[in-house]
Amino acid sequence: MKIVAFNGSPRGRKSNTDRILLPFLEGARESGAETEVIYLKDKKIEYCLGCFTCWTKTPGVCVHKKDDMPELLENIRQADVVVYATPLYIFTVSGLMKDFMDRHIPLALPFIVKRGDQYIHPMRHEEAWPKRMVLISNCGFPERHHFSALVETFRCFTSGPDSDLVATILCTCGELLGQPALGESVRWYTEAARRAGCEVVEQGRVTPETQAVLDRPLVEDPAVYSRMANAYWNSVVARPEDEAELRESGGGARLPPPTSRDTMRDIVAGMALIFDPQAAGDPSTGTGQALQAVIQFDVSPSTGLRTGGGEPGQYYLHIAGGKCAAYEGNHPAPTLTIHTPAEVWLAISRGELDGAQAMMQGQYSVEGDLGLLIRFNQLFPTAKGE
Repeated sequence: MKIVAFNGSPRGRKSNTDRILLPFLEGARESGAETEVIYLKDKKIEYCLGCFTCWTKTPGVCVHKKDDMPELLENIRQADVVVYATPLYIFTVSGLMKDFMDRHIPLALPFIVKRGDQYIHPMRHEEAWPKRMVLISNCGFPERHHFSALVETFRCFTSGPDSDLVATILCTCGELLGQPALGESVRWYTEAARRAGCEVVEQGRVTPETQAVLDRPLVEDPAVYSRMANAYWNSVVARPEDEAELRESGGGARLPPPTSRDTMRDIVAGMALIFDPQAAGDPSTGTGQALQAVIQFDVSPSTGLRTGGGEPGQYYLHIAGGKCAAYEGNHPAPTLTIHTPAEVWLAISRGELDGAQAMMQGQYSVEGDLGLLIRFNQLFPTAKGE
C-alpha cells in the first residue's frame, strides 16, 4: 500500500499539522505501508485559471506546464491512500491547499454522469481509482464546531464513488502541540494518531474507539485554554503601554515565550503564561482588588546534582492589573525574592521535588512576602513551587 500525504501548512515541517501527520504515517509504516510526505510550501503551484484547457485543447494537461502540479498529480494517481493535511484557515483549508485542490481538475473528465443518486465528473484514469482519503487538520480554537465547514468541504470532495473518506483527524487547541513543555501531556493524542495510521492500513479505516480518542480536546475546559492563549498573545503583542510597564517594572528585558522547560529563563517565562488573573483578583472578573507584586528569582549556578539548565541569572515576574509579565534582570523593589540554585527550582517545576519541603530543608530561601509564595498554586495553576 502506498500512502501519499500533502501538507498544506505554510509552516511546513515546523507546523502543528505535521505534528499530527507524522505520527499517523509512522503508524502506517509500522503496518507495512510505504509513505511519502510532500510539503506544498516547497512546490510551485499556480492557481487554476478556470480556462478548461485541460478538458478541451489538451485533455488531462493543464495550461500551466512549468510548475510542479504534473508531478503532484502523478503522485495522486500512484497512491492508494491520499492524505490532505491542512491547518484551519477561515474555517476551511489553507490557501496552499486550496490552490492544490483546485488544480485536481485534469484528473477528471468534463462529462457529467449519474452514479448512484448523484451526478459527478468521472475520473480520467479509471485504473487508478477508487482511492481512500484522509483529512488531518488542527485549529487554534478550543471547540470542534469550528471545523464544520472544512468537514463539509471534504464530505462533498469525497462523495463520489471514486473516493472514500476513511479518517478525519481534527485537533482543537492545536497550538499546544508545538509547546515542548507540554510534550508528555499531549502524547496520548499523537499516540492515537499513530494508532489511526495503523488501522487505516490494516482495517481500511479508523476504529470507533480510536476516533473517540482523537475527538477529545487537548484541553477539556475551553475557558482554561482561552486564558492560556490570551496570556501568550499578551506576552508577544506590542502595546503602546509596554514602555511604561517596563519603566514601572524596573526596566528589565522582557523574556520571550518559553521553548522548553529546561532552563530557568523558560520556567519563569512559562509561569507568566499560566498566570491566573482570577486568583490575582482581576477587577474585570469581579473578584476584588487586583494583586500588585514583583516576584524576583535570584538563581545561583548548579551544584552538580543535575545537568542542564543550571545557568545563574536574575529574572522577575511583574503582576499588575490582572496581568503577569516575565523579565530578565533585577527589580529595585521586589515583593518576594526567591534565592535558589537553578537545579532546585527546575526540579520543583517538573514535580520532582516538593517546594515546601525543599524550602524547609534549606535548598532554597526566600525574602519578603511569604504569603505570596503560598499563593503560587492559585496564581500559577501548574507551578510546583509552593
